[in-house]
Amino acid sequence: KGKGADPKDRLGVLKALEEADGPQSQLPFARRIELLRRALKQDATNPTLYYSLGRNCERAGRYAEAIDVYRAAIRNGVESGWLHSQIGDFLVRSGKKEEAIREYERAFQLDPADTGTQANLATAYVETGRLEDAEHILKGIIKIDETHAAAYNGLGVIAIQRRDAAAARSYFEKPVQLHPDLLAAPLNL
Repeated sequence: KGKGADPKDRLGVLKALEEADGPQSQLPFARRIELLRRALKQDATNPTLYYSLGRNCERAGRYAEAIDVYRAAIRNGVESGWLHSQIGDFLVRSGKKEEAIREYERAFQLDPADTGTQANLATAYVETGRLEDAEHILKGIIKIDETHAAAYNGLGVIAIQRRDAAAARSYFEKPVQLHPDLLAAPLNL
């Protein structure tokens, strides 16, 4: 006998996922959320259910509920950088930058190659006056991806805060060269 639950015992969960998030689903968000919550009661360790439920809460504008879903996932052993990063994003929007930083730092520990999370962490550091920390993160992003326009832009913002116009200009010119369509880059020049 194999280990784990028999797939036929999870048909209700699979059906709920298909109804809520399948490509043909046209259910209202409230109904999707209800289906996914019921499915979670049957399988509280299924990462896909948490991700789907959280995304549907987000789409419905129920952000506090989405945070609760992502935190419940973590409590139930479903931990990922993505979950912590999502929580961090919501906390930033709520003005809770110190809490967001803790979430982004945990996300970074779990997935050190995620430059999106790193950029968000650096932005939160800048917004809380932690310029050295932000600079360290942004330079690390550039080591991973030297075409990461947002990292150069962030370094330019730091240079401005330090009143170093020459360095700021140099950093702001790079994203203009890399991505001329990036709106923030030419505006900063």
